[in-house]
Amino acid sequence: MAVDQVSNARFSLMLRNARKRAGMTQRQLAELSTISIRAIRDLELAYTGTPRAQTIRLLADALRLSKARRMELEAAAGLIPGRSLYDELPAPSTALGPVLAREHETAILIRLLDSPDHRLVKVTGMPGMGKTSLIQKVASQLHRTEFIPVIPLERASAPAGGRPDAAKGLVGWIAALVGCEATLDDVAGTIARNDVLLTVDGRDLDDRDHQDLGVLIECCQGLRVMYETCETVSDSIGESVLALFPLSVPDWSRRETDAAAAHDFPAVQYMMSRCAQFHPDATAHQETWAAIAGICWYLDGIPAALESAASWLLIYEPAEVLEIAETSPVRLTASPSRGTSMLLAWLRQMLESLPAREMDALHWLAEVQPWTVADAVGLLGDSAADPQSVVHKLYAHGLVRRVKPAQGGPTRFIVLNLVRHLLRSEYANVESKVSLGA
Repeated sequence: MAVDQVSNARFSLMLRNARKRAGMTQRQLAELSTISIRAIRDLELAYTGTPRAQTIRLLADALRLSKARRMELEAAAGLIPGRSLYDELPAPSTALGPVLAREHETAILIRLLDSPDHRLVKVTGMPGMGKTSLIQKVASQLHRTEFIPVIPLERASAPAGGRPDAAKGLVGWIAALVGCEATLDDVAGTIARNDVLLTVDGRDLDDRDHQDLGVLIECCQGLRVMYETCETVSDSIGESVLALFPLSVPDWSRRETDAAAAHDFPAVQYMMSRCAQFHPDATAHQETWAAIAGICWYLDGIPAALESAASWLLIYEPAEVLEIAETSPVRLTASPSRGTSMLLAWLRQMLESLPAREMDALHWLAEVQPWTVADAVGLLGDSAADPQSVVHKLYAHGLVRRVKPAQGGPTRFIVLNLVRHLLRSEYANVESKVSLGA
């Protein structure tokens, strides 16, 4: 795309967004600005060349743009030299390797960010759900199609002068990336002149950073934030939240699994895309598809676990990896080279933090095949004061997942196979200690 075409497209997008923010139709803007509807339509569709200064002045007056917004519109039209973060910041990084089948979540996240009521959106979920990949995908798409500058605040972000100093905090990180003084006022002044998307990992922020982020959101009306966190859904009531759950997996058994039908499930598709580098002929046999479906089921459709399991195909056949998954699925949550699993550590920490009644309920439900909320109420009975609330919390914590409901039936759930294995291992350890003590 030529430079003048990019400039026209950016001006058109900025004009259209400004009109929508003002709550006006093209006809209403035409009446207030005395510019024809056809001219406004052509400007918004980039059908014309550079608009005249008088045209922009009339439009800005009718839209009641602030001084900063007016200058930004004039700069986009090329009438004044303007500083644009879109020109100065590099394009955001894109996810490496196959992209998760998260089209639905991508559309929801973009729709939330496009609304003035959702300027900070938390992307939540346990480790390994693909939060970072989703955020990178959305940021790249908005940068490419909406011409929005992206400020990525990860510890791997490195401005021209080097890596941001974590000790400087949020303000120091942004200042290093956008090239301004490391003060809250200067950072706010720089961002306020632009529509900006900020991506941040909540693990990198302390209390002061959260306060500064709140100030920036309040002062900079064009600022949008995608905030990655492992917080559970139940901890985020009243906030703009997009929760990521495991990818859908087929019901699996050695006797009944339909290998052909397994092709349609996102978890199986993702697993096969990861297998290609380790097992090039993985798609050639129906037996392989059936084995992959079983691995996906035992690893609960968790993307990071599937990726680690795929790395074992360097030394095992799919059927052998399935045997490991059946007896010890947690072993597959880390690749042979790493040996440790952030997902497994998180699950153990979550189990340790559960209140006694929720842990008791989890033990009961872990021994049951897919169950409904009504099943859980009947099973738990008096052992839980509010069984529905317990089920809700276990699902929000990510310890249970949905399974495909029977046709026309209610939603069904199952305790994660990884959690079930951890519970049984811990129970065995306790029994062993009791026997030794006796």
